[in-house]
Amino acid sequence: MMLVTGSTGIVGTRILFDLLKSGEPVRALKQKNSDTDFVRKVFNFYDPEKGNQLFENIEWFDGDITDIESIIPAFRGIKHCYHCAALVSYDPRDRENLLEINGLGTANVVNAALENGVAKMCHISSVSALGRAKKGILTDETYHWTRESNASNYGMSKFMAEREVWRGTAEGLPAVIVNPGVILGPSKPDQSSGMLMSVLKKGVAFYPKGVVGYIDVRDVSAICIQLTNSEIRNKRYLLIGENKTYLDFLSTAAKIFGNKPPKIKLHPWMLTLGWIGARGLSLISGKKPKITREVAQSSSRENAFSNEKIREAISFTFVPVEEALLYYRSFFD
Repeated sequence: MMLVTGSTGIVGTRILFDLLKSGEPVRALKQKNSDTDFVRKVFNFYDPEKGNQLFENIEWFDGDITDIESIIPAFRGIKHCYHCAALVSYDPRDRENLLEINGLGTANVVNAALENGVAKMCHISSVSALGRAKKGILTDETYHWTRESNASNYGMSKFMAEREVWRGTAEGLPAVIVNPGVILGPSKPDQSSGMLMSVLKKGVAFYPKGVVGYIDVRDVSAICIQLTNSEIRNKRYLLIGENKTYLDFLSTAAKIFGNKPPKIKLHPWMLTLGWIGARGLSLISGKKPKITREVAQSSSRENAFSNEKIREAISFTFVPVEEALLYYRSFFD
């Protein structure tokens, strides 16, 4: 039996699908009020003929990773655990939630896996857990998060999560960690990838100067499963399909969604005014800001990453960004 935490998120849903497609029995850990109908919708997108049948084979289990007593039973009889559950936010007001869910939650997952003798764990981390990229140099797995190199609360929480996984390996839990870049795939409009795709569908006239690494969620899932089934243990891998400038990425998306490409370059001072204004509106409305200081600062950096280590480990070929956008376009119509 395989266990997937965060089973209704973009990565968890695809891992569920791939495991079930290969005939594996799967238990899906979710919160009590999670939207499983959306998971069914995604399954039917991936496989219109057998999506419903695969979905019906999921063994759902309600639990909260911040409450270890609620999740320990989910780990009984589990061979491999894919830990996808996490909070993604760059809103400074979410700092405590980030530390609790991503940090304490991962500690609980590791402890539950150790207590139940799980054979191997795959932890889905993020490039945000690495140190800030240096201009002109590809970030690789030797980089590590520090307060000085990355002030992101989200990055700190994912770094803390990784420390818990490494602590688990020291206590006898074999594990692999993957650090994906921006993940492209089907997700809800209020989730990070879904928000991105909603923006791409509408089109944008502006672009910042930065560089970002992207990856198709199908690649994330395939690599996670391949690594977990392999003899590789206690290593981590950056998962990046392509590094692209915002201009290149947004122009490619504009072509695919039938929009005009962006023409106006956003300078750092413009982004600063943007996040300050968004913060003011947020204080008045009570809603989350559409852009934060962390996002504004990040969009001006050249965050380029190396995928050499994973390509050498399993000889993997990534889906190009343009192909990924073409594939998912119909899901967001």
